[in-house]
Amino acid sequence: MKSRRLSDIDKLKGLAIFLVVLGHIVARQPPSGNEWYLRLKDSIYLFHMPLFMFLSGLIVAYSRKPIETWNAYLKYIKGKFLRLMPAYLLFSLIVFVGKITMGRVMHVDNGVESWWSYFEVLTNPLGSYCAYLWYIYVLFLFCVITPIAYRITRNQIEWILPLCLAVHFMELPSWFGLSSLGEYSLVFFVGCLAGDHYEKYSAFISRYGALFVAPFLVIIYFSVPWGAPKLLMGLLSIPACHAMIGIPAADRWSILKTMGAYTFPIYLMNTLCIGVTKGVMLKCVSWDGINFLWFAPLLLAAGILGPVLIKQRLLSRSKVLDRMIA
Repeated sequence: MKSRRLSDIDKLKGLAIFLVVLGHIVARQPPSGNEWYLRLKDSIYLFHMPLFMFLSGLIVAYSRKPIETWNAYLKYIKGKFLRLMPAYLLFSLIVFVGKITMGRVMHVDNGVESWWSYFEVLTNPLGSYCAYLWYIYVLFLFCVITPIAYRITRNQIEWILPLCLAVHFMELPSWFGLSSLGEYSLVFFVGCLAGDHYEKYSAFISRYGALFVAPFLVIIYFSVPWGAPKLLMGLLSIPACHAMIGIPAADRWSILKTMGAYTFPIYLMNTLCIGVTKGVMLKCVSWDGINFLWFAPLLLAAGILGPVLIKQRLLSRSKVLDRMIA
């Protein structure tokens, strides 16, 4: 049924957001003597956002309702804008103010130079001072495009995939998120296809998903030195990761499911929490060498637990903020 909650997708979202946070604990200047983390981060970045975009497309398609009129389309866009963009603009402003003020007393990654920098979040989200929020901006663009794509293809969204494949290899400008829109259009609409036929997709994962796990793990290990294509790794990660979270012991304490339920708050606030924690810790001790072995788990915990606690203890007291960052 369209209304039922997809618990395995919640867990897969939890895994995806965990990988996002793991990749964010080092933003610019890496800790010396920890090349292992840089290789791990490079490997994660080959597939974690394609996986995220696939899940986004799946959820958009799975929950979509027919849009038959222009007024219905405008109402749909308004709803998506209010769901995504106020939080995007609010946290862009929070990051902006935070970097200006905190940059005077502690280390700040990717600092801002002037008030004009704030407008880059609208014109060039991938090149702004808070580029980590680009996903929300691009997801809104996909939400704008998706009903049009269904209309043009008469609800046969698979017909748009060849065009998405061609666009993937085009050199598009980063302005207004166009480069990311082109890069992730294929995996997003593959996700839409999976959402349209979720029962068949789920049956495929149940039957064949495990066959993708070993090849995915082997290729991801050698992916950086081999120069594995990001699109290939992203597509391969979908059945492999979905199969792995389906293992009975994979989420015994419902950690992945909990993170999946808090995906939006974690995505919005993980870099803020990591940045503040890192800034305080670096005031006391260097994170180079062996110190990074205890820096890393603390920063990872800050990026995951911090947003959850802020959502539960602070934002829940305001109906507006609680609804905005749901």
